[in-house]
Amino acid sequence: MLRYGRRGRRLPFVGLALAGLAACGPSQEIQRQLAELTAISEEKDSLVAQVAANTRLMSDIGAELARAQVPVAEAGAQEAAGAPDAEAILSNIRLLTTRVTESEDRLVESQRRIEALGRESRTQGTKIAEFQKTIEEFRATIESQKETIASLTNQVTYLQEENTRLASVNVALADTMTAMESRVASVWYVAGTKEELIERGVITEEGGSRVLFVFGKRGKTLVPARELDLSVFNVADQRYLTEIPLPDAASQYTVVTRQDLTALETPPDEKGRVSGASIRIADPARFWAGGRVLILVRA
Repeated sequence: MLRYGRRGRRLPFVGLALAGLAACGPSQEIQRQLAELTAISEEKDSLVAQVAANTRLMSDIGAELARAQVPVAEAGAQEAAGAPDAEAILSNIRLLTTRVTESEDRLVESQRRIEALGRESRTQGTKIAEFQKTIEEFRATIESQKETIASLTNQVTYLQEENTRLASVNVALADTMTAMESRVASVWYVAGTKEELIERGVITEEGGSRVLFVFGKRGKTLVPARELDLSVFNVADQRYLTEIPLPDAASQYTVVTRQDLTALETPPDEKGRVSGASIRIADPARFWAGGRVLILVRA
């Protein structure tokens, strides 16, 4: 009975001891294992987020580059609506390169930390092995991203070279168009006496008939020479030429070319002669429609 009583007195003591141990919380070993698991998990999550961010930025750059190449393919202008600028794409590529380099450095540091955890831990071997495998996968992803960066950089370089080439072509075309427009709009005019203009090879006399006892021919008509030397003419742009000065304001001049004189501000007299300090053109397009060479002969 006494033995039973002593054993009975021991039972409450054991129960209190176990309860005390439980109240002390996890053991140091368990706490260390939990800390290791937390460190591994946080490191993995951080790397996953960083690699994913790089992938998103790479995708955005690819989309921008695809949009930027559309105007080039159409030989159009880089100023097409919404077309991204090559320099902006290069800026994003430089940012991506920095991020990938940081990810690579982070990966090396993570490898060191995991190896250190592996040496210290006897219980997290499986988790560490899994994370090491993840690190190797990330390393392959980063290498792939570096190759993609090189490809994107080459594409942007080509885009810049193509845009430069097209810009040169556009400048050349613009110069050509300007020169063509200037040639098309160029007009030539000259005014002088009949003798002056005949001597300079601007006009000639045609027609007429001989009359008995009269020297020369009567009824001759002044006409432009068949081969005109435009260097003796004044040249102007008909789009901006609204007034042509006359050498002698007191004299009258006859137009021997085919301009439409009704396009002048002041119409000619009944004999088709103009006078004054100058003639003013009211409608250049209509005035020059009959010819781009104007010859005025002083009467």
